[in-house]
Amino acid sequence: MKLFLLAIAIHVIFLLSIFYIHFQSPIIQELPVGRESDRPPADRLVLFVGDGLRAESFLKHNLSRTKYLRKILSTNGVFGISNTRVPTESRPGHAALLGGVHEDPSAVFKGWKENPVEFDSVLNRSSASWCWGSPDIVNMFSQGATDGRVHTDAYAAHDELFAQSANTSLLDIWVFDRVRRFLSDSATGQDALSRKKVIFFLHLLGLDTAGHVYKPNSLLFTENLITVDKGIESTVALVERSTGYDGRTAYIFTSDHGMTDKGSHGSGDTFETETPFVAWGAGIGSWNRTTLKTTDMSNLFQLDGHSIPVAQFSQADIAPFISAVLGIAVPKNNLGILPRQLLNVSEEYATWAMWNNAEQLLQQYYHWQKEAEQKTFQSLATTKQNNFKIMIENFVGQIESLTEEGKYIQAQKMCDMLMSLTLEAIRYFQRYYQSELLFALTMMMLGWILMLTRQTFTVTNKNKLEGSSNKTSRTVGYVLSGLVGFLVLILNIAQKTPSLAIFYFLVPVAVWGYVVIQWREYKVLFTLQYILYAVGFIIFAEALVFSFMEPRLLGVLLFIHCCVVTVGMKSIENGETNLLRSVRIRWICGSLLLIAFPLIPKVGRIDSNVYMLITSIIVWTVANMVIIRTLTLPKFLARASIMVHLLNSVNMLYIVYAIESNLSIPLRNRALCWIFSVLGILLPLFTRSTIADRMLGLISGLSIPYTMLSLSYEPLFLLSFCLTLYGWLEAECLITHGTLMHHSTRFSSSQKQALSIGVQQTRQTWAFILLLLTSFFGTGNLATVSSFDPNWVRCFVATFSPFTMMGLIILKLLIPVVLAVCTLRAIVIVTSVPKNKLFTLTLILCDVMCLNFFFLVRNEGSWLDIGTSISHFVIMQCTTIVIMMLYEFSRLITEWSFVDANTQTEGLPVSNKITRRRSI
Repeated sequence: MKLFLLAIAIHVIFLLSIFYIHFQSPIIQELPVGRESDRPPADRLVLFVGDGLRAESFLKHNLSRTKYLRKILSTNGVFGISNTRVPTESRPGHAALLGGVHEDPSAVFKGWKENPVEFDSVLNRSSASWCWGSPDIVNMFSQGATDGRVHTDAYAAHDELFAQSANTSLLDIWVFDRVRRFLSDSATGQDALSRKKVIFFLHLLGLDTAGHVYKPNSLLFTENLITVDKGIESTVALVERSTGYDGRTAYIFTSDHGMTDKGSHGSGDTFETETPFVAWGAGIGSWNRTTLKTTDMSNLFQLDGHSIPVAQFSQADIAPFISAVLGIAVPKNNLGILPRQLLNVSEEYATWAMWNNAEQLLQQYYHWQKEAEQKTFQSLATTKQNNFKIMIENFVGQIESLTEEGKYIQAQKMCDMLMSLTLEAIRYFQRYYQSELLFALTMMMLGWILMLTRQTFTVTNKNKLEGSSNKTSRTVGYVLSGLVGFLVLILNIAQKTPSLAIFYFLVPVAVWGYVVIQWREYKVLFTLQYILYAVGFIIFAEALVFSFMEPRLLGVLLFIHCCVVTVGMKSIENGETNLLRSVRIRWICGSLLLIAFPLIPKVGRIDSNVYMLITSIIVWTVANMVIIRTLTLPKFLARASIMVHLLNSVNMLYIVYAIESNLSIPLRNRALCWIFSVLGILLPLFTRSTIADRMLGLISGLSIPYTMLSLSYEPLFLLSFCLTLYGWLEAECLITHGTLMHHSTRFSSSQKQALSIGVQQTRQTWAFILLLLTSFFGTGNLATVSSFDPNWVRCFVATFSPFTMMGLIILKLLIPVVLAVCTLRAIVIVTSVPKNKLFTLTLILCDVMCLNFFFLVRNEGSWLDIGTSISHFVIMQCTTIVIMMLYEFSRLITEWSFVDANTQTEGLPVSNKITRRRSI
C-alpha cells in the first residue's frame, strides 16, 4: 500500500509539472490600466462571432451563401484569416478574441465554464457593452468585470440541443430578435447607441451546433449560414437607421474556432485553426487601400474580378484592434499585436494606438523584470536577460524621439519590433526555471525508476541491514540528503523562487536521498546481466513510444506478439492436441482481427457509418447469446440476460433509425439506454467468480454501454480486442500449466508465487502495455486529449452538458482498459506471478515511456504538434495512474458476486459446462 500511494504521488507531481513548466497562466494581477483616446475613429462597435465557422466554409462557393458579407467585401472593408491556438474550443477562442489572452490550462478542469483567474477584456474596457448568446460564453465576460459595464442576455442552457431533429438556426434567430427588440426600444436602445466607446457582442452558436449535428458540408449547415448572413444584414441596417447613418459604427464578423468535415473541433487541424475575419465601417480600411496590397498571390482571393488581399494574423491580435478602433485601453493581459494594416486612420493616431499596445505589453514585461531584479544573487542573471533590458530601453527611447519629431511611419515600425521583442522577453520569463525544472524532474523519475527496479529484481535480506556498518552508512545518508535539501531550500528562498518551483527542486533530493541511504542494495543492479537486460527492456519500451507517433506500428507489434505466444504454445504439447489446436486457432484469429484496426487510416476521429454500426449491434447480439450460453448461470438469470441483450439491440436499432430519419430520440429510449447500461455493468456480479465466468461476464456486460457510445465500427474493435484478451489468457494458462485451469480457478484464489521476475514476466508486461495502447488508439478515438464529438453520447443526452458528456466518453475509453487490467490480474493468478513485482515492472515500463514524452512536450510550432505532444504525455501519465487504481478496483468487480459460489445451473453439471467451453 505504501508503494501504491507513493507511486500515485510521484506520477501526479510529474503530470502536473508540465503545466507549470510549459503552460503557466498568462494572467498577471494588479497591472495598471492603459490610456484611452479622446478622438477615436468609431463611437461604437458591433461584433458578430459565428461560433464554429471555419474560413474554408465561409469562402466556399465564392461566398454565394453569405450574399450580404460578399457585397461588403466587394465594395469596402477588409478580409483576413485569424489563426487560433489549441485547444480550438469556444471558451479559449473567445478569451483570445476579446481579451487577447491564451486560456489558462486549469480552465479545462472547470469545463470552460468558469474563470480560474479573472481576466480583462475589451468589453470591460469599453464604457458599456451588451452581449447576447450562449450562457457559457457571454456570462464568462461579466465575471470580474466592473459593475454595470458588461450587460448580458442569454438563452437557457437546455435550448442548446444536439439532437438530429434540432433546428440550430433558432439559437441565432433568438439572438438577432433580442438585439432588434433592444435597439428598437426608445429608452435603452437609443441611450446605448448615443454613448461613445460602446460594444455590442452577438454570439451566434447555431453554426457550431449545425456543424456538430449535420456536418459543415451539409445543406442544413448552409441554411444556418444564410440565416446568419441575413441576420447580420438586418442588424446593420437597424443600427445605421437608429444612428442616423452617422458613419461612427464599426463592424466585425469573425469566428472563435473552425471545424473538421466530421463536425468536430478541439485539436490542431487547419480547418479548426483558420477562421474568417471581415471588418468594415468607421476606422477600418478597405481591401483596395495601399497598405493592404500585396504581390504574394497566395495571399489573394478572387471576388467579382477583384484580387482581394488576405491579411494573416493571430486571433489574439483582434483584441488590440478593437481597442484601437474605439480608442479604449488595451486589455491588461493582452498578448496580441495590433494589425496596423487593417486601420483607416491618420498616421498620428495609428502611432498612438501601436504605442498604447506596446505600453500594455511593456507593463507585463516590467512586472517580470521587477521580480527578477529582486533576487539576491544578481550575478546569476543570464546574458539574455540583461540583453532584453538594454534592447527594450533602446527601443523605447527611439520611439519617443521619432514620435516627437513627427516621423510616425518609422515610429510604427519601431513599435512593431518592440512588441515582438517584448513578447519574446515575456515568454522567456514565463519559462524562467524551465531548464532547471526539466533537470530536477528527470532526476526524480530516474531515482524513482531505480527504486522500482530494486523492488522488482532484488530480494532484501533484513539480517544484512542490521550490521553496524549499514547503520552507519544509513546515518551518513540521512545527514547528507538532509544537508543537500537544506541548501537547496535556503538558496531558492534567497532567490525568491516560487514555492511550487522549490517543491519541484526538493522532490528529487528526497528520492535520491532514499537511494543513497540503501546504496548497498543497488550494487547488484549494475552487473553485466542486468545491464544487458536493461538495454533490451529500453528497446522494447522505445518501440511502444514510436507506436504513439505512428499508431500503425501497433499492428506490427501485435503481429510479433502473436508469433511469440504461438511459438510458446508449441513447446507444451502433452497429449491434449485438440485443446492446443483450438486455443491456438482462437488466439491467432483474435490477434489477426485486432491487428487490422490500427492499420485503418484515420485522422483523429471516426466517421459515422450507420451500416457498420448496425452490423456491430447484430454481431454483438449473437456473440452475447453465445457467451450467456457458455456461462454457468441459473435458468432465470440466463433468460433475463438474453432478454436484456435482445431488448437493448431493438432499442439501439430504433435509435439508429430515428437518427438517420432526422427524428428526435424519444425520452423513453434514452431512459432505456441508461437502464440497459446499468444492467450491463451489473451483469458480471451475477456470474460465478471463477476466472472464465467472470471474464466472459465482464465482456458481455460492458459491451452494452460501449456499443451505445459508438458511431461506426468501434464495437467490432471491442469484440476483436476481447477475443484477443481471452485468447491471451488461455495461451498463458497453456504455456504455464499445459491445461486451461482458469475454468476452475477463482479470482480470489491464493496461488503460491515465485520469488523472482524473468524474461517471461517481462514479455507479459510488455504485452499488457501493448494491448492497453491498442485499446486507446485502435479506433482513433483518443488521438488527442482535446478531441470531442457530441455524437458519441447521442443515446444518453440531447442538451449540452459538458461534465455528463465527458463522464460518458471517459467510460467508453475505460471499458477496454478495465478488461485489459482484469485480464492481467487473471494471468497473475493462473501463472503464479508475484503480483507486486509484476505491478512494479509495469510501472517501470510506463515510466520509461513517460520520460520520453516528458522531453517531447512542445509549446511552440504548429498547434497540431503542440496538442499531440501534450496528449501523448498526459495519456501515458494518466494510463500509469489509472492502471494502479484500476488494478485495485478490479478486485471488487472480479471477486465479489451476488451468486453463491456453489450455485450450478439446473440439470447441467459444472464439469459439462467446462467441457463445452473448451470446444467453443
